[in-house]
Amino acid sequence: MNIILLIIFCLLVGYFSYISKGNNFFLPDKNSDVSVGFSYGATLMSTSAIVGFGGLAGWLGYSIFTVMFALAITLFFTTRYIGPKVYNLNKKIKAQTYVELVSKHYNSKQLGTLLAIVIVVLVPFYSSAVMIGISKFINVFTGINYELSLVMFSVVIGLTVLHGGMKSVLKNDAMQGIVLIAGSIIILLYTLNVHIIGTDYFVTLTEAWNTSQDPITEMAKKIGFTGYTSYPVFWSPGWLFLVSLLVFTIPVGMIALPQLQTRFLLAKNEESFKRISWYGLLLPMLIVVAFFVAGVTSNSFFYATEGLTGVWSAKGIDSLIPKFIAEGYPTWIGSVLFVTMLAAAFSTINSLMHLMATTVSHDLGLKEKGKFIGVIGVIVFALLISLIFQKEPAFIARSTSLFFSILGGSLLPCIIGMIFKSSNGKTALMSFTGGTIASLIWIFFFHFKEAKLFGISQLLFDTPVTMLGRYSFIDTVIPALIVSSVIFYVHSKFNRSKI
Repeated sequence: MNIILLIIFCLLVGYFSYISKGNNFFLPDKNSDVSVGFSYGATLMSTSAIVGFGGLAGWLGYSIFTVMFALAITLFFTTRYIGPKVYNLNKKIKAQTYVELVSKHYNSKQLGTLLAIVIVVLVPFYSSAVMIGISKFINVFTGINYELSLVMFSVVIGLTVLHGGMKSVLKNDAMQGIVLIAGSIIILLYTLNVHIIGTDYFVTLTEAWNTSQDPITEMAKKIGFTGYTSYPVFWSPGWLFLVSLLVFTIPVGMIALPQLQTRFLLAKNEESFKRISWYGLLLPMLIVVAFFVAGVTSNSFFYATEGLTGVWSAKGIDSLIPKFIAEGYPTWIGSVLFVTMLAAAFSTINSLMHLMATTVSHDLGLKEKGKFIGVIGVIVFALLISLIFQKEPAFIARSTSLFFSILGGSLLPCIIGMIFKSSNGKTALMSFTGGTIASLIWIFFFHFKEAKLFGISQLLFDTPVTMLGRYSFIDTVIPALIVSSVIFYVHSKFNRSKI
């Protein structure tokens, strides 16, 4: 049954891509507010949000719902305030891509080239996070080999993007947005009515946490988490990790990431943003509530059935949501949610592949052949990364965080500068460069997970991660944002920028 659903889904996205041929590959006109709003929300909420952060909720508990409030406030502010200003700015500049808009506004080709290079380097990491998530779902629900799932899904998406361009992305996102809404409502209602109401839900969650001895949950306890229904100890490593990741990384990324900002260039007019904001807000809120609740609730289910926490039963954070849906829900709901995962993955990957294609072809000047190079590059590198790092703990959530924090934290001051009509190209270039360098140094030498993962800190120093103690748990976006903001402000003042 699920294999048939997979085939039908691929045929549908192929059809929408086919009828999109002939429209502008970059920024088509006459886009509806519904399609732009759904595209914004669907692009933001991928399988990395559902599988990765849903699994993170299963590991850490309801404290992860902090992101819901940060998400709602930032998304509404971004679409209502920043969106119209970016739209009006591009009416004058008439850029084909967001990178070109930033570059032309600051009259800096170097900034545009550097931004394009950073995008080309980071997109495969984010893409691999989404591919790992959906490939694990395809494997669990159809039995198709994990590696084959990766290749098949990425090739299908690549072909649709190359054929239909941005119009294909918008048409598919509108269809997938409806699927995401339906799937989220179904899982939320079933979770509430079956797994929560009528059970000793909170008692079971407390027992699961208190009696757990698995190493994944023990790590959470060591860094300051105190239970599935409580917040971590203030200023503990866990608190710093949670707040910096959820309150800063995701919202900052929402404001600055090119594939999201590109949606603002697709609006019909300035008044459209009032409607786009509500459509864009609907999808993330439903997905966060539905799948984060499911992630936490998995601990109650697996403790009652196996005496284990959810992450230990699933043997990993990234495997938690697929296993819980497969075992904790009826088959028919599992099939509906399988299609939901396909929609979430496709809506993000097609945007990332389109971003890569336009960046390589237009912003790096490789023209038509650059579209193929960009898409094929995403597929090849993402496949390699997916295969190498698929067993790394919470790799999906971490890869998503890296993309949001490095690019978002480094680019945000430039976006704010555009809004306030700063046009100092040297300031923008130095700010973005400084933020990027600061974030890379933090990742390779200090951040608790990546510094150990790449082994560079141990190679050059005597494990400086441990020297930083709790502060090594601060997410990469903080040093990136501090350095890029300070450079932008100081250089602007010395050069009498308009900001």
